[in-house]
Amino acid sequence: LRTNEASEIDIIKKEIFVATKFRDLKKVIILLNRQMEIEGESPDLLYQLGGTNGILAFQKKNFFSIIYLNEMLNSFSKALDLDPYHIPTLEAYIDALYSVPKILGGDKKKAIKLAKRLNQISKINGHLSMAMIHFKNENNEKFNFYLNIFFEELSRLSICGSENSKNFFSKNANNFPIKISQITSFFGKEVASGLCALNFYMESSNFKKNLYSLEWIYYLKSKLTFLNGNREESIRLIKLSLDLNPEFELSKTFFKKNF
Repeated sequence: LRTNEASEIDIIKKEIFVATKFRDLKKVIILLNRQMEIEGESPDLLYQLGGTNGILAFQKKNFFSIIYLNEMLNSFSKALDLDPYHIPTLEAYIDALYSVPKILGGDKKKAIKLAKRLNQISKINGHLSMAMIHFKNENNEKFNFYLNIFFEELSRLSICGSENSKNFFSKNANNFPIKISQITSFFGKEVASGLCALNFYMESSNFKKNLYSLEWIYYLKSKLTFLNGNREESIRLIKLSLDLNPEFELSKTFFKKNF
């Protein structure tokens, strides 16, 4: 890149950070497209573009949602053309293909095919994607089968420890630690791994791009900490959540039930 282009890329990245912080997703899309004009298309940028369009698509309930859905699917497809084994894109594309109606571009058979590919690259990601496919398909037997082997793989990986966490999450999407935390919290299994995942998320440089509310983050950490046997720290965390938002129902209910 020429010096002026490199300088513009730095400005774009800063503007994306600010736009993301203030949930100006339309501006994020414009900025990502400009970044690709300068740098060229890449799996990471196309994944981000697809994900941003996806958020907008599910926020809208009108004609524009169809436009954003198309852009999401096209971006994910292009990303996989460049790198067929890009884990964050595979996860997102599988979920999108299975969730979007066929008339709007959904393709359940393709989603299952990609989930099998994902499983070859990363068993934990593949098992989770297959579990979610069967959950949406209301096949409880297969859902439980894949969920159980997901937890077995999570236990085997031993993600706690800074280097282990760093190696494990480096190839995944920024929100993958949150997925791990949510699932372990909900089912009350492998909660130590879920807590490690959430700590990694909160301590990483990507936390500044966090799109989740802080009261929810502290609620999730409080619940995991409680399940992991640390009642006092759990109380401290749930109070932090309620200090941020005294009307946050999840935290209010959790506090009343357990403390």
